[in-house]
This record gives sequence, C-alpha cells and structure tokens, in this order.
Amino acid sequence: MAQYFSIIFFIHLAPHLPLWMTDVIGRILGKLMRLSDNSLYRSSKTNLRLTQNELNNTEIDSLASKSLSRTISNFFEMPLIWAASDQWIKKKIIKIDGEDTLLAALEQKAGVILVIPHIGNWEILGRHSSHYAPMTSLYKQQKNPALESFIKQGREASGSALVPTNAKGVGALLKALRRNELTAILPDHVPAKNSGIFAPFFGQQAYTMTLVHQLIKRTQCKVVVGYAIRVKQGFELSYEAPETAIYDAEEKVSVAALNQSIEKVIDRHISQYQWGYKRFKKRPEGMATPYA
Repeated sequence: MAQYFSIIFFIHLAPHLPLWMTDVIGRILGKLMRLSDNSLYRSSKTNLRLTQNELNNTEIDSLASKSLSRTISNFFEMPLIWAASDQWIKKKIIKIDGEDTLLAALEQKAGVILVIPHIGNWEILGRHSSHYAPMTSLYKQQKNPALESFIKQGREASGSALVPTNAKGVGALLKALRRNELTAILPDHVPAKNSGIFAPFFGQQAYTMTLVHQLIKRTQCKVVVGYAIRVKQGFELSYEAPETAIYDAEEKVSVAALNQSIEKVIDRHISQYQWGYKRFKKRPEGMATPYA
C-alpha cells in the first residue's frame, strides 16, 4: 500500500512542485536522515572518508549532509523535469558552458558519447542535449507499468530514445554512434559482472565500466563530459572534453582516464555529487567491503 501511494505521489503530485520546494524538502529530509543516522548518510560519510583524506570529521559530516540533501532534492526534481514542457526546460537553464565543445565533437562525424556523472541533475541535461542531435540512452525498465510509462515518456519527451541495458541496447548505441548521433552513459555506477575492471577513483580501486572504451574502440567516436549543476534559479549546464588518455588503445589507461575525467568535475562541485551510492561495494580480491 505504501508503495502504491508513493508511486501516485511521484507521478501525479511531484511534477507540480516548484523548484524551491524541492530544495526545502531536500534540506528537511536530509536533516532527518542525518539525525537518524540513515544508511544513505553513513554510506556518504564512508565514501568521503575513503576519497577525501584531507577533510576532518566535521567537514565530512557537513559535506555528507549537503550531498544527501541534494540527492533527495534531485529525486523530487526528476518527475518535475520529466513532465515539463521544452519551454520550461529552456527557461530553467540559466547558463550553458562548453556548448562549442559538444558541437565540435559532433562535427567530427564519428558520433559522440555524452558521459554524465551522478552530479547535480542529469535528467535536465538529457532533456536539453537531445536538441543537438538524436540521442540514445541506456535505460533500466521499471517493474510498475504506470511508473515505467511516466518515466519513459518524460525522458523521451525531447527526442531521446531509451534502450535496454543489455546486448541489444549496446547494439543500439553502436548504431547511433555510426549515424553520428549522441549517446548518453552514466559512467560512475558499479557495472555488471564481467562488464568492468578495477581502476583508480580518488585513490581507491573502483570497479568501473569498460563500455565507453569498447565503444570508442569500435567506432572511433568522441567523448564529451556533461553535467547540470543546481543553482538558486535553475540549472547551469556544462560540456567539456575528457582526459585525452580516454582514447588510449590500452583498456586500463582508457578506463583510468574516464575516472579522472569524473574526478575533475566532482572536485569543482563536490557537495552536489551523489556520495550515498556504494561505489566501492565491489572490491579487489581480498579486500573487505567498507560498508559493513
């Protein structure tokens, strides 16, 4: 029953929340989760301790709290963005940096992988970016039919095509790149078994996807790092070139460069990164999980 009402709220009420209200909800729920020592808050602190050695405990607590609030706000912003008109999206994008970088990559006529880390709000970046070229994105299907329809319709509202996270979906990405189109990949989750290798991420060995490297190798496509940072009145979008080593023929070098490219973005907007995700749950052999 609780799940039913949650879905009803997500589909029918959340899309009508103003942006300022999502910030308020994020701060309130973030504070409550911090006071209750919620598992998401604990994971945030664990990740920050592992990756930000220069911070003391007080700074880690503060940063974990800010990150948690942004993650919650982002959750409530998603249905708003999925249901919004293109006019609303355009109005809420306050600034765009590096647009020339994306356009120059598309001019190479080899297709572009838009690498989008879990920072700020990646949903509005997807809605906007599909205006530059047709865009294909991997998508994990929802079990609830109503939720599936709502999310899929929202993400495809500006022309993006969603494909499953399997071999068929990867095939669709390859075809899109060969048509000189955009593909969107969120690169900083733990990939499925045999779909990644360990590579440094803020000094830790993180199991990282090899898909980006494989797509580059097979199509000679270009890569652009994209992200949307939440500001008071809306969002600031950025497109930038990745570390050049991402194009290296050696898999380990390329995957390490992918993580380095993500690190650079996080360093500039560290409080808006989704630190609560258990990025290091898969460890090299002999290493215990840090989330016990």
